[in-house]
Amino acid sequence: MRTARKLAPAGVAAVLALTIAPAAQAQEPATTSSSAATPAQSGWALHASAQDRAYLRQAHRGNLAEIAAGRAALRESRDRGVREIAWRLIRDHRRLDARLRDVADRLDVRLPSAPSWDQRDALRDVVARSGHRFDRAWLRLQADSHYRSLRLGQVELRRGHSGWVKDLARDSAPVVRHHLHMIRAEQ
Repeated sequence: MRTARKLAPAGVAAVLALTIAPAAQAQEPATTSSSAATPAQSGWALHASAQDRAYLRQAHRGNLAEIAAGRAALRESRDRGVREIAWRLIRDHRRLDARLRDVADRLDVRLPSAPSWDQRDALRDVVARSGHRFDRAWLRLQADSHYRSLRLGQVELRRGHSGWVKDLARDSAPVVRHHLHMIRAEQ
């Protein structure tokens, strides 16, 4: 009797482990590891069209530009709201870009090492200002950049082929919208 009481919890745990493990494996996302991808997933995601490659490069440049702009705001601004947005941009765009780089590596897409000349020039123009003028110009720049990012993602969702890249565009949209909401509230 005592042995049966001791074994009963172990038996229940074993049954649960056997029933939960297959369900957990079925729910595992396809983007966790390139080595864990099944052949069907590989064929689905490994094809990157010209649109997919362009999206990856432009979104990466956008993330780099947002990180640089956030750092500039932390250096130059004394406005608490602007600084909070800047910190959030740096954190969120680093996360988005880490995932983007992983997908680019899987698809063998070479990414640029810096924001575009236009993005760098726009930030230089903003940094040339000071005080309240800097804050207003920085917020306008961020609003414009985030609108462009949303449009870029919408184009990818309509015209892209790679499921992985389309997932990036779909998953980044709520983050970018949240940034826009914060920026508009501060303007």
